[in-house]
Amino acid sequence: MLSRLIEMVSYILAKSLENDDEDWTLLRSELTEQLQGRGFNEPEIDMAFEVANRIQTRIEEGSFISFPLKTNQVYQYLEMLKLTKGARGHLFSLVESKILTPTQREEVVERSFFLDISEVDVPEVQFLVNQVLGGENWPGEDSPSMSYALH
Repeated sequence: MLSRLIEMVSYILAKSLENDDEDWTLLRSELTEQLQGRGFNEPEIDMAFEVANRIQTRIEEGSFISFPLKTNQVYQYLEMLKLTKGARGHLFSLVESKILTPTQREEVVERSFFLDISEVDVPEVQFLVNQVLGGENWPGEDSPSMSYALH
């Protein structure tokens, strides 16, 4: 999943820089059709555009990474874009206390990329951890803030 996301984000950013387009709506419409033709589905494309848009915004603000990114660094960068500092700290503490394995932690992070919210905080991470660990119902599941859906 991650390699597909990186491939799409790279493609979107390259096309946006190539066209020097300010109109993301038009660019998105054109590229969505091309990406669907390459076998990507709508939720993946939505996530890729969200990540590409956030990366482009950070570049425009001057807060970009000044060194080439390797795949694992891209993953960490995407994680930093999507998860709050508190959420990342919570996941770290769960791994340190051996509640989650490093592999399960990665699964939680990957699932967070599919949440239909711009930023994932501790309550959402708790929900995802519960899913990964196979729990049934999380206590906050019925609250209005938990109305997002996994794609």
